[in-house]
Amino acid sequence: MNRNRLMALMIGAMMSAAVLSAQQKSTASGSGAAPADAGKAVTYVGCLALGSGTDAYILTNAKEKGVKGNPPRLTFKLAPSEKIKLEPHVTHEVAVTGTFADTPAASSSTAAGETVRTFTVTRVTSQAQSCG
Repeated sequence: MNRNRLMALMIGAMMSAAVLSAQQKSTASGSGAAPADAGKAVTYVGCLALGSGTDAYILTNAKEKGVKGNPPRLTFKLAPSEKIKLEPHVTHEVAVTGTFADTPAASSSTAAGETVRTFTVTRVTSQAQSCG
């Protein structure tokens, strides 16, 4: 396994718990990752990392593209649409376009009844070959 992939895997595993925690805080505070009109396509720029599990990806340090000021940086799960390939972009800074959906959280990940924000990606473009 190459060094970058191993590093991405380690970061992804560590970030998984943080993702769920950040999403729970965002949902509870009302200023979360999902906009009020969850069906509207939006673009976020952040660092693409591997999540835990097969084909699991997360976007860390994400900022909504075009938002002025100093909005909070977010972390959330990504679900690629059918024709989108995220794997080649792992450890890159990317722009992802798509929509949010609430899905029930797995009982092993969080307490029963919590929801996890998932961003369905319809477009991905690399912004930089590394994050940071």
